[in-house]
Amino acid sequence: MAVYQRPPKLSESIAQQLKDDIIKGIYLPGERLKIIEIAKRFGVSQTSVREALKILEKSDLVSESPHKGYVVTNLTLDELVDIWTIKEKLWSLAFAWFTERADKELIKDAEKWVSEFRNAYIENDLDRAFEANFAFTDVILAGCGSRKLVTLLRSIEDQVKRYRYLSLEFDDNLKVSSQYFGEIIKAIWIRDSKKVSTMIQEYIRFSQKVLKENYKYMQEKSKEKMRKEQL
Repeated sequence: MAVYQRPPKLSESIAQQLKDDIIKGIYLPGERLKIIEIAKRFGVSQTSVREALKILEKSDLVSESPHKGYVVTNLTLDELVDIWTIKEKLWSLAFAWFTERADKELIKDAEKWVSEFRNAYIENDLDRAFEANFAFTDVILAGCGSRKLVTLLRSIEDQVKRYRYLSLEFDDNLKVSSQYFGEIIKAIWIRDSKKVSTMIQEYIRFSQKVLKENYKYMQEKSKEKMRKEQL
């Protein structure tokens, strides 16, 4: 019997679109989210927009600031380094458990998205690579066998996907990511959970290094965009 799924509320649909916009850098860290403009954009009431922003606030994607209203949360470099350190430990578990527990069909799904990521890297398509990256990790979460771990990782990734997206263009990130993902899939097929765990930790440390080295530029880019919009 098919399980009934409630259609998303209007505010939930708006929140999802705004979340995607924040991740892709349409709205940058520190940028004000103007309720009237968003309401006009979607053709909805300001009440629906406020409800959507409250949803995003729970994920710490936006925060309410005195005299400014809602702004995109701007995480400090120290906060991001802490989050990346947590990611390293949690994803290590998720990948190791996937390697031990996932059936062959799930491994094939994971391999498909790794191949898609590689093709995106070859074509230097950042958006396509980003989508393939998180489709790949979604499969890992689906097969790791721990709902608690899935909840924790989804919450963390919601906060930092935008920084992952912005960092993909730096330091041969696409090439290195594709190489790591390819080796990880090979180790998953032979059920070498120790190697998989070690490799994903190495990869996340590389990702953190790229973030640290380019954080200042990302912040300057955000400020420059906001200055231009205010002119």
